[in-house]
Amino acid sequence: MIKEMLKKNIILASEVKDWKEAIKIAGVPLIKGGNIESYYLDKIIEKVEKLGFYVVLSKDIAMPHARPEEGVKKIGVSMLKLEKGVDFGEENIKIVVVLAADNDSSHMSIISELATLFSNEEKIEKIKNAKSIAEIIEII
Repeated sequence: MIKEMLKKNIILASEVKDWKEAIKIAGVPLIKGGNIESYYLDKIIEKVEKLGFYVVLSKDIAMPHARPEEGVKKIGVSMLKLEKGVDFGEENIKIVVVLAADNDSSHMSIISELATLFSNEEKIEKIKNAKSIAEIIEII
């Protein structure tokens, strides 16, 4: 499921200005795909500013998300892979995955697949070093 969702939703970039820009860029495929309203990304940024960097999952990965009622139209996931990481608080992040869940339970299978992927250090290293979207899809 995650592989299919990400096929058209991965962006590669060298670097971004800051974590806010990373979230905005990472969410573009979800806006274009009709998964979220653009203000969903603003809500994520507001939450991080208020609550801290709860979106950081590990030393390389952040998964920004907000509540379904804050602009989600349908479930989706997108990824921004950065050559040079961007600081999210104390952590330098190279993989930003925006999750859009349209209710409180529909995204559980996606979370499970992402958890499996994110816990595989070898795959994460390969994704960090990947030079193309096709390569990332192959790794996933």
